[in-house]
Amino acid sequence: MSEQNKQTCRRLLEEAWNKGLLAAVDATVSRDCRFHDPAFPSIEPGAESYKRHIQECRDAFPDLSCSAEDIIAEQNEVVIHWTVRGTHRGKFLGMDATGRSMMISGTSIHRLEKDKIVELWADWNLKSLQDQLGLGMTEHDANKAFARRFVEEIWNRKKPETIGQFVTDDYTRFSPNGTLRGAKGLRQEYDIYTSAFPDCHIQIEDVVCEGDRVALRFTASGTQTGKFMEVAASGKPVKVQGTAMLRIANGKVAEEYAVWDTLGLMQQIGAVGEFAGATRTQQTSQ
Repeated sequence: MSEQNKQTCRRLLEEAWNKGLLAAVDATVSRDCRFHDPAFPSIEPGAESYKRHIQECRDAFPDLSCSAEDIIAEQNEVVIHWTVRGTHRGKFLGMDATGRSMMISGTSIHRLEKDKIVELWADWNLKSLQDQLGLGMTEHDANKAFARRFVEEIWNRKKPETIGQFVTDDYTRFSPNGTLRGAKGLRQEYDIYTSAFPDCHIQIEDVVCEGDRVALRFTASGTQTGKFMEVAASGKPVKVQGTAMLRIANGKVAEEYAVWDTLGLMQQIGAVGEFAGATRTQQTSQ
């Protein structure tokens, strides 16, 4: 029974919320189902009311996508920890469209009877959504908060699938590795560094903003447990300083100039300087 209940709740998430197929609501939600969501206290009972709610959310975030991060069940209850992503293109909770992207995680508890959801509780952080959309902030503060989240979500939380939420289609990045373009280009650079330094972390030391420009001063650290460029895994920890200048356009990063201590990085993994010979010998023997 628990597995069947899981399938019912997963279908509601994946078909109705993720794809906008509202017929899935009729198949999974009872006609008198009750809903409890602090952000939407006025949702009336029933499948029809819930369909209107889903459609309103999807109208506000046309590219809305949902993923189930974890799902557990016991007896007649199912709990889903989910993540929702999207771009704010329409009015939502009285908030005019901002064009900014968002990513919110939350938890829903479903109670089922006879293969249908009869009660649903949802908890998520409305304040986090408002902050991500820059609501209640000046443009200056919103751009600074966005720049921090750009680094935190992609590099520190290791979520490269969110890159498209943060950069424009014509995004351009200038760095010591050359010029790359678009989400695909940034993903390629991400893969290079995280495969060599899986535990890499970027600590933002300072943020300065003026208009649509945000400057970051950061410290990047990690351990080289994978091949980097032509340098075999050394097992050595590294720590380098760097800066990045971002240009924000329509709530996304349109342009980035980044520089970091590449010489210091290569010295620390033994690619140049006194450890270079030993590293090259190791590579040759492999």
